[in-house]
Amino acid sequence: MSIRPELLAPAGDMESLIAAVENGADAVYFGTDMFSARGFADNFTVNSIMDAIDHAHMYGVKAYVTVNTLIKDSEMDKAINLLYYLNEYGADAVIVQDIGLLSKIRELSLNLPVHASTQMTTHNSEGVKFLEELGVKRVVLAREMSLDDILEIKRNIKNNTNTSIEIETFIHGALCMSYSGQCLFSSIIGGRSGNRGYCAQPCRKKYELRKNGHIVKTDGKYLLSPKDLNTTEILPQLIDAGIDSFKIEGRMKRPEYVAGVVRIYCNLIDRYVEDPSGYFVTKDESMRLAQLFNRGFTSSYLLGTPRTDLMSRKRPYNRGIPIGTVVGYDRKSTRMRVDIFGELNTGDGIGIGDGAVDTGEVVYRMYEDGRTINRAEAGMVVDIPFDTHMRAGSIVYKTLDKTLMESLQKTFRSHVPLRKVPVTIIAKAALGEPFKLEVKDVDLNMVHLESEYVVERATKKPTTKTQIIQQLTKLGNTVFDVFTINASVEDDIFIPISLLNDIRKDAISRLNEARVAQWRRSAHAAYVPTFSLPESECGEAGVPVKPLIAVSIDTLEGVQKAISGGADVIYFSVAYQRNDGNIDYKSVIEYVHKAGRQIYFDTPKIIKDNKMNVIEDIFQMAKTLGSDGVMVSNAATFLHAKKMGLRIIVDSPFNVFNHSSLDFWIGQGARMVMLSPELTLDEIGLIAPLGATECIVHGRLELMESEHCIVGGMYEGVCPMPCKENEFELVDEKRYTFPIKMDSDCRMHVLNSKMLCMLDDIPKIIEAGVSSIRIDARTIDKLDVETIVRSYRDAIDECFGKSGKSIATCKSLPGEYTKGHYFRGVT
Repeated sequence: MSIRPELLAPAGDMESLIAAVENGADAVYFGTDMFSARGFADNFTVNSIMDAIDHAHMYGVKAYVTVNTLIKDSEMDKAINLLYYLNEYGADAVIVQDIGLLSKIRELSLNLPVHASTQMTTHNSEGVKFLEELGVKRVVLAREMSLDDILEIKRNIKNNTNTSIEIETFIHGALCMSYSGQCLFSSIIGGRSGNRGYCAQPCRKKYELRKNGHIVKTDGKYLLSPKDLNTTEILPQLIDAGIDSFKIEGRMKRPEYVAGVVRIYCNLIDRYVEDPSGYFVTKDESMRLAQLFNRGFTSSYLLGTPRTDLMSRKRPYNRGIPIGTVVGYDRKSTRMRVDIFGELNTGDGIGIGDGAVDTGEVVYRMYEDGRTINRAEAGMVVDIPFDTHMRAGSIVYKTLDKTLMESLQKTFRSHVPLRKVPVTIIAKAALGEPFKLEVKDVDLNMVHLESEYVVERATKKPTTKTQIIQQLTKLGNTVFDVFTINASVEDDIFIPISLLNDIRKDAISRLNEARVAQWRRSAHAAYVPTFSLPESECGEAGVPVKPLIAVSIDTLEGVQKAISGGADVIYFSVAYQRNDGNIDYKSVIEYVHKAGRQIYFDTPKIIKDNKMNVIEDIFQMAKTLGSDGVMVSNAATFLHAKKMGLRIIVDSPFNVFNHSSLDFWIGQGARMVMLSPELTLDEIGLIAPLGATECIVHGRLELMESEHCIVGGMYEGVCPMPCKENEFELVDEKRYTFPIKMDSDCRMHVLNSKMLCMLDDIPKIIEAGVSSIRIDARTIDKLDVETIVRSYRDAIDECFGKSGKSIATCKSLPGEYTKGHYFRGVT
């Protein structure tokens, strides 16, 4: 028999939480108004979140609280105090992204279990193992994992007899285009960071695709907008894979959505567990899921690369279900005539077309042959008042079903809960003794009461066993339902009915308290911050530290230009270039060392288990050829490099956002740590003096890395790899151009429309105290590399009185520039 996975539901507010609980969720996840990756949800306050946790626990439902954003140093004390509250309130786990916050939880020895958020981009077995060693109980895997990837991780966990870590994966809801935790798109173009819970959803906007400067015709303009995940058809495979928790996305959705989706998946899971061979999904269940919300459905990457099946290019919002076709429009009466092939009622919402026209309205009136009607069925032709002229042939979609919404509302707005907790009642009524009542729930919480009243002999009409049972089982609108009752009642006795009612109410109230109290933890002493700012931000005795210049590059010619310009360190990209077989890595290393400089091999951000041998080969090559070390971007590659004794530079995908994160990686053995590009100069100044740090000062920032290539996704069958010989870019509605690059695993990298340039602010960078500055020259014209590196060399030397040259500015360099987040920061 298959093991039933946990069904984990979203709750953006209290009503959604109730909807999830009433419709069968095993656990709920929700956030406070601080440090939540869904900052635009209603969320809970610190004061109201205890009620949310208590409500879940009353029904035996687990409560996980999201603290899954990056934390600034100025916010760390507040975040830790929030954790203290959550620990005391009895949260079953806290979901975390920030490695600095995770390290603080370990340091403070809180009893609060930790789940690693999908924002941590965990996508391989070594990454899972790394987090388990840090005390993480559960890992939420990246959405880009295939079922085979997940099975490999589960096998590796099973083979390790010392592990007990749980695996959680998404099964339904919205998808991100980028690997979660690796997207800077929203923050760079609008200052609202997805890593801070305020993504502006630029992926749901219109874009043009250009090839070598020319527009490519595409089937829709929403080129970065994925469909929604739906796993109903492959749920048996996911259950058989042994995944511990099935997660539904949707903290921004309405409570009716939560109720409907949770109920369907709860039924489907039960259906398969009870009878695997008889599993099915009804047409009504599929229709309800589509009606509640869909941008089109996909199984995402679970069955392999989805290619053309992933994207919703025509419509980035809820498309509903098709219910009719426009057959005419009367401009005089502003009525649209619709041939109905589905079902439509007044109060329903409709949208028209395939996304070419973004319009929708609520149907307040309908007419058939001039007669007002409230319901239209298949085969009817009706007139609907509609302000916008619609072309004949346009499809009419029902985007909101009023009847469905009302039926779902009844599941969570009723005064009588649908979900009940079974209890066993034992009562004893004996002459001359107090009335005794024991109530016990399925979790073995028990209340035992004895009345002050002593049972008397009846003088008139005796109290019967039937009457006592009738009164004790009147649990009404409580969460409890009597499973069994055993009443021992002597003959010819009298007990007032009011006493039976009072003692029942008292027992139930105490059982309520007991069910909640069992999860509470002891209060800790108030958190006392241990961090204080250094007295100086300029090194020993107030002397500024002269930073190194590191250059990211991927060709020997680029290396030569960078060194000629004055680079101290080379980060050489290996393995994932399209034509890396033509590179003589030994010659590159020898050239760099002959010039008296250092070279580190730069490794990919995403390395799944089936490509771990590639990393091992790179590291072995680095060691054999004598490179100075490697730069890594995920926990698995960090572990491998550390195991091989290589010097390690931690790159920006680790999202080092505070001094605790820096301390963690330095403590793990990192030689240098790249700080998050979302930090301001002032924020960098708080962190940099505490360890060897680096910040990027020039180049195109990578806005996202996506498992899906939008170019290859245009082709049915085998992709002809047009990216090998051509240049592609995205153009947004404001006419900004974003270059896109594909690596040898066909992952897509979207770059910023403007170059970052901090050449004018080098004195401030030096004052902040960083140990190294980085120039990403991989997308810079090879003829400009030497000039740009030389400009930064001169600017640094000028600050230390060694240049004597006229200093270039950003305006003197080719192209348009931005200062990124150095002065504006992120929300």
